[in-house]
Amino acid sequence: MREESSATVKNCVTIRAVLLFLTALLCLLSPSLLPLSLHSLQGRLHAVDIVTFQDGGHQITLKGTFVTTPSLDTLLLMTADSHYHLLKKQSVIEQISDSAPFEYADKGVVSRTLQREFGSQFNVQSSTHYVICSSASAVDTNRCTAALERLFKGFFAFWRNRGLSLTPPPNQLVIVLHGNREMYQQHGQNELGAAVSSVHGYYSQKTNRVNLLAIDVAQRNGIARGASSILASRTMATVIHEATHQLSYNSGLQTRLAPHPLWFSEGLAIFFEPPNLKTQTGYQPIGSVSPLHLGIYRTASRVRKVMNLEELVSHDRAFRDSATIRMAYAQSWALTYFLIRTRREEFLNYLKTHGAKQSLCADNSEIRLRDFEEAFGETIRELQRGFQRYMQRVN
Repeated sequence: MREESSATVKNCVTIRAVLLFLTALLCLLSPSLLPLSLHSLQGRLHAVDIVTFQDGGHQITLKGTFVTTPSLDTLLLMTADSHYHLLKKQSVIEQISDSAPFEYADKGVVSRTLQREFGSQFNVQSSTHYVICSSASAVDTNRCTAALERLFKGFFAFWRNRGLSLTPPPNQLVIVLHGNREMYQQHGQNELGAAVSSVHGYYSQKTNRVNLLAIDVAQRNGIARGASSILASRTMATVIHEATHQLSYNSGLQTRLAPHPLWFSEGLAIFFEPPNLKTQTGYQPIGSVSPLHLGIYRTASRVRKVMNLEELVSHDRAFRDSATIRMAYAQSWALTYFLIRTRREEFLNYLKTHGAKQSLCADNSEIRLRDFEEAFGETIRELQRGFQRYMQRVN
């Protein structure tokens, strides 16, 4: 009985893998044939899948739906809470699919799950588009929630006004707001390791959550004294930055666990983030110049330390080197700002290319450069000259 069941499972997995591979291949060969709204995850979900697998000597059963990938040895299962689970095919014991449509967990289920996970020190509340699990003060939580809702509305309006119709998330997005540094670092250790101590917020593509530290970092450095922690300049920027990542990966603009270049992901997030504590909302209109990143770019430009665009577009190395990471973020913002302002139609084509990327698909520097040059219709060296001239004039 065990041998027959195992053979059946292997056959089902193999057949499904071939179908998923062919679907992924079609999208890779002809991304322009699919409208961007169809690249969103919702359009690729179907039946409920129940999978039993071995993990560290334990037998685990999960219920969710498989996400299309070109991988031949790894299955990607999304559960109702939007979490992604990577399963090695050889670890699968049993797989059952039924005709019932996959459904996301509603806000009540999500709220109860978060409360159990984080405990009584956290309060869980919901807004129109978010579920917020917070141990910060009520004032900070409410201000954060208001900023998130303004961003949500502005994000979709911004792209709609430029001719890009995105698909809103099918469920409320989860934000975890930590009022305590120790608890934030303890929670983030599992996903970021030691790196969590150097960041004050992050978006997880696996859990689909944003985790934030509501602490007045800027105030401790002598900036914005007396301001509420969540309204401190860089803290507000972090809220908007990480929430922009979350929106990009839940609207069809980007694909979770796909190999998007870091300049593209970070440039988009910074484009939406510039804070301004002099305003009532705490940040500037979407697409405003980022004084911080423009200053870094200009300083580097004066001493000829600006990266060539081919290096920035083709590789992520600069983001992993402490000597170049600030410049990488600044130049990513500058390039995104330039392209949206001066090459809008071409940039939308580039977005469509990335919206068609599959989770877990392969990528390399040649593919990245090809995607870029095909979208913009000129070599990256030709585009760099116009980019440098334009950024010299930006105020």
